[in-house]
Amino acid sequence: MSLFEWTRVEATTRAIGLSDGLEARIADGLWMLARQWQVGEFHGDDAAQPAAVRTTFRSVAADLPAGTPLEAVVESMHEPDSGAAGLYAAARGARRLIWLLRRAGLDDAVVALVDAFPLGLPTSLVAVAPLGTATARLLARRGFDAVAVAAAAPARIAAAMSDVASPERALAVIDEWSDWLRARSGPQQNPAWDDEHLEYSLRASAPTNAGPIALKAPEHTGGHLDWYSFDVVSQPASTARTPAAVPPRRPARRQPDRSVGALPTPVRYHGMPAARWWEFEDRRVHFGGIEAGPGDLSRLLVAEFATSYSDDWFVVPVRLSVGSLTEVMTVRVVDNFGGRSHIASTAMHDAVQSGGQRPWRLFELTGDEVSDGHPSPWLFMAPSVTGDIAGPVLERVSLARDEGANLVWGIEKLVEGPAGRSVERADAWHSSHPDPPPDAAAANPAADPPWPYRLEAPAPPWWIPFVAERVRADLPDVRLRRARMQSWQLLRGGQVGPQSELLDARRPRWVYEEEVPASGVLIERRWRFARWHDGSFHLWLERTKRPRRGERSSGVRWDLIDAP
Repeated sequence: MSLFEWTRVEATTRAIGLSDGLEARIADGLWMLARQWQVGEFHGDDAAQPAAVRTTFRSVAADLPAGTPLEAVVESMHEPDSGAAGLYAAARGARRLIWLLRRAGLDDAVVALVDAFPLGLPTSLVAVAPLGTATARLLARRGFDAVAVAAAAPARIAAAMSDVASPERALAVIDEWSDWLRARSGPQQNPAWDDEHLEYSLRASAPTNAGPIALKAPEHTGGHLDWYSFDVVSQPASTARTPAAVPPRRPARRQPDRSVGALPTPVRYHGMPAARWWEFEDRRVHFGGIEAGPGDLSRLLVAEFATSYSDDWFVVPVRLSVGSLTEVMTVRVVDNFGGRSHIASTAMHDAVQSGGQRPWRLFELTGDEVSDGHPSPWLFMAPSVTGDIAGPVLERVSLARDEGANLVWGIEKLVEGPAGRSVERADAWHSSHPDPPPDAAAANPAADPPWPYRLEAPAPPWWIPFVAERVRADLPDVRLRRARMQSWQLLRGGQVGPQSELLDARRPRWVYEEEVPASGVLIERRWRFARWHDGSFHLWLERTKRPRRGERSSGVRWDLIDAP
């Protein structure tokens, strides 16, 4: 039997502080030297930090409207002027003018406008009866046509105000109101919207010493519009040459170069590796858990930047104007050892090494090529909004393919009604066409019901067909033309055919075939409201396009016998 029997071993301490454990002392100094040799710390690399940076850059202003967000300029559509939506738009503008006139004590001017510019009901009124019809009649009876007042000649308005007690005051109020209505209603024609491609297209240019540079934002489908939406479609001739050397040669320019000196600041971001020994990292970001496939090169680059080179990146602030294009000419760095370095553009360096054919680009405008006169890519400060409020959908139209009928259908799901809210086309149709009373055979279940025969089962009256036709006889291009169904002539009521502002029945309508894929597209119209960086408020009516989820079937069939 052993003389000693150990039951357990316990550690005891006479101090209650934690400083000894946090110091992480190492008794073997040779081990630390071996670790330094192993990781290569004895090579004597220059670990200087930047102490001051001077940046020289050049900015040119793009020919964009000043004081207005880019989305409001590109997407702003005119309010509808026909149908139930046009009725509400005219009545809404009239309500504000009535309030302004009555506040000024000009009640007789309101009566004169109602008599001179009556607001009549549209011939085709989409409304859920009977409430929608009553609302439309009330708007027409209590208001006037504000659109007609804003478009009327001054002589006609002056003639209408001839019997008013204070015609000068009334005309001044009407002039002020007309400016408000034109600004709210948007432009009469939006040159950015392409009806045949169902998207926006914007062009802008900026003057440079070597010639103008042209920008284009193709295939904008609505929503946020920023620098990455634009492409460079043409550059000055002097910037199209192959780069020759680094650093680039600075040619003479009329635009003055701006030089800014600043203290560089280390980059800080969530989840970056901690610089201190006992500092806990942000648990909300885990770069080690990034999942990337063979094609996710940009994601892997972000992970490498975040983990391996987090202490090697610095930020130098440069104040730029909204709506400008800027290129960096030179960057000169002074480190804390007194060394001076010239930082060349990475894009310029890659262009020189590859002979002008750069294999890699990141955060650049498509089509932007660097050269000896253009040493760095353009930075476009697009005048975009960072946050806005979207109103409810006023109109929703989907374009879907129907392989069974060999047609493309424009399906009006929602249209704007006389109350300014969206109306379901199906609900409006069924409310105005109630089910017929049962016949005698259906009332007598003992009788043998007949089997009705139908020559055709048409599509719903809110499904508008689009037929294919060639753009030119000598070209294979095909576009879709809006047509009509013969069965609409047999349907009573005014809620058949196109009633939306997008599929305006007052003019011809074409859509290119490639704009309607197999999954279909969905077009919506709504109001948007935003507050810009200068504190101004902006309201505009926009359209958006997004993909749908597959084909549709209209149910069109012929030669049918229905079961009783």
